[in-house]
Amino acid sequence: MEFKNLGQFKRKKVIVGIGLIFLLAVLGSDAKGSMIAGFFSSRVISVIPPSPSVPPEAKPLWTILEKINEAHNLLKNISLKVGDRDINYTESRYASVNGKIITASRSFKEPEKEIALAALNIKSGEIKILTVTKRGADLIAPAGWNVEVLERPSGIRWNGRNTAYRVNSPENYVVIANVYPNEKDTRVAQKNKQGKTVYVTQRTIKYDLYAPYSPDLHTSDLVISGQNYTKNMVAKAMEELKFAGVKSKAIPKSLVTDVFASKNNFFERIPLLEQTDLTEFEIDPKNTVERAHVIIGANQDKAFNTTCNSSSACGWVQFTPRTYAAIAKSYPSTKLIKDFKAGAADHLNSMKAAILLYDTNLKDFINIKGLGVLNDPSLEEYLASSYNGAPRHAKASLKAAILGGIQDWVQALSSKKGGIKDETRGYLVKLRWLQQNDRCCKFIKILIYLFKTNPMVLWSMPLLKISRNTQ
Repeated sequence: MEFKNLGQFKRKKVIVGIGLIFLLAVLGSDAKGSMIAGFFSSRVISVIPPSPSVPPEAKPLWTILEKINEAHNLLKNISLKVGDRDINYTESRYASVNGKIITASRSFKEPEKEIALAALNIKSGEIKILTVTKRGADLIAPAGWNVEVLERPSGIRWNGRNTAYRVNSPENYVVIANVYPNEKDTRVAQKNKQGKTVYVTQRTIKYDLYAPYSPDLHTSDLVISGQNYTKNMVAKAMEELKFAGVKSKAIPKSLVTDVFASKNNFFERIPLLEQTDLTEFEIDPKNTVERAHVIIGANQDKAFNTTCNSSSACGWVQFTPRTYAAIAKSYPSTKLIKDFKAGAADHLNSMKAAILLYDTNLKDFINIKGLGVLNDPSLEEYLASSYNGAPRHAKASLKAAILGGIQDWVQALSSKKGGIKDETRGYLVKLRWLQQNDRCCKFIKILIYLFKTNPMVLWSMPLLKISRNTQ
């Protein structure tokens, strides 16, 4: 029978069915695919073999987060040895420049040191603590263990507390936590025997307890845990700003939370934009974004808390000292933590600061486009660009787009002429992917909700009108 000869009701059912199957095929076996597969389960007939040769595997009585917390307790009092002399080593770095992969060599130096690993047996739930030794670029494992350091797509191998480990043997073990000793040398003044002031180098060791990312730890549970943690943190930040009655600089007399009502997703995306490597993102965007979710899900309030880049931007939303101080001064009623390092490391505090920075930058775009900019589909791009780079570059690009009638404002002005910088353009590549991915997720959730609550609504949706004369 030809499609055009099907009744209107049947055709709609077919269309919806094809659409859902297409979504399932595209999303594959990831978390969203599992969600879709879930609402098919009540309508799918499962054929069970009469005599299965392998019994179904029992579901663990524990969760990965419970085991990570258990590992933290086992590791918290451990003692490790750190050598006195630095050992030099090199690693390769891969970066995407104008569509080409550029390779560079980077040199590092670090003393020989012991690192404590907590390895989980994913079959039994048993956790074993082992001590490995880092000697330059080499890892030396104890007898009976074969552990390697994995290289990321960007070339990074050793990455401090977030180094990716793989246990090759014994089987079924995954590293779920580690203690990485970080040494810091400082020059301190002291009196010598003659009473004169002399300066000596004093080394202090700080133990960093963390759940390091690895492909073995990349589970849908931790992805969802990370997503939920970030959503809850943004919601709590908004709640505290509202309770404190923090007024907007962009729209005087309005509360900041009223200005950004229903825009929590703007801020939920900031940690993902800041903590994903662009080269790795271009290779595999989905995996790179989920990697950040996993780290947040596994480490909760410790995730990226001490991460700082070469520009001294620190924390999970990457504040610089100068910008943080300016925000703290402009919004005194927020009572942000005064100390920069402590304030940037605190997730709730730094998220409030990020929301306020968006509010500060919003004023510039209201001046350019009026209050109508609040409903501009590109508003998040304007604010994210200003957050990542100097606001003047985003303003210049937007003005050029308006004057030139250019649809994509990002392309309106080159960086050489004062437009947004190349780094920010990469930032926006990630943002646009996140936005589109979120829209897809929302559509899927709507379909799931409708299917579960009232399937007949789906069948009656005018998804596609087909004329009886269609050939």
